[in-house]
Amino acid sequence: MTRLRWVGLLALGLVAVASCGIDEGYDNNDLELAVRQKAKETCSCLFVMELPEEHCTAWTRVSPDVAAAKIDRERQRVSATALGLWSASAHFNGRTGCVLDN
Repeated sequence: MTRLRWVGLLALGLVAVASCGIDEGYDNNDLELAVRQKAKETCSCLFVMELPEEHCTAWTRVSPDVAAAKIDRERQRVSATALGLWSASAHFNGRTGCVLDN
């Protein structure tokens, strides 16, 4: 097999592999998901299930552990950040539990 044909087949294979995930239809990135999960689940753990903060911190740890949470017990709100660029917050509502803020 000539070198040119081999390079062409390799390029075609790379295009085929790269196009496999094009139609997933999910625009969010992992860091955005990590901060939203950290805020919502920490809020639920603390204010709905009323578990200790140490338990909730361990329970909501993502891997890799890039999201950090700040807890405001007075306002029953949890804010989370990842790498200083992504953030999310959730608050407790007595009727619906913890809800992500927009």
